[in-house]
Amino acid sequence: MRDNPLRARFENSAANELGRVFRHLNRSFGEALKGHGLSALQANMLMELWLQGPLSVGALQRHMSLASSSLSGALDRMERAGLVRRVPSPEDRRSFVIEPADWQDDQKQAVMETLVDTEDEFFAPLSPLERRQLLGLLRKISAPVRNAG
Repeated sequence: MRDNPLRARFENSAANELGRVFRHLNRSFGEALKGHGLSALQANMLMELWLQGPLSVGALQRHMSLASSSLSGALDRMERAGLVRRVPSPEDRRSFVIEPADWQDDQKQAVMETLVDTEDEFFAPLSPLERRQLLGLLRKISAPVRNAG
C-alpha cells in the first residue's frame, strides 16, 4: 500500500483537506456557540434570516446549500426550540416563509461577535492577504453551486 499512487493522491487531496478543515471549524463554532444555546448550523441559519429577512424554504435551502431533508429537520428542531417561525407567505398563502424568532439586538450582536471572534481565531495563522485569497478561491469553486439557485 505504501507505493500505491492512490495513497499519495489521497494524502495530497484538496477535497480531503477541505473536509478536515470544515469539520474542525464546525467543531470550533459549535463549542463557541454553546453559551448561546445554538449549534453552528442554527447560528448560520439565523444569520441568513437576520441579514436577508424572512425567506422561503427554497431560498433558505439555496443560501445554506443544504439538502431538503437536512433543512427540514433543522427547521423542525429550531421551530421546537423557539428560534424560528414558519408563517404564511405574503405572496402565496399556500406556502410558508421562515422568519427568526424575536431576538433582542444585544443577543444578536453577541451571536455575531461569537461567530466573528471564532473565525478570527481559527484563521489567525493566515495573513489578511491569505484570508482574502482563500475566500476568493473558495468562492470560485462554490460559484456553480451558488449560481445554480
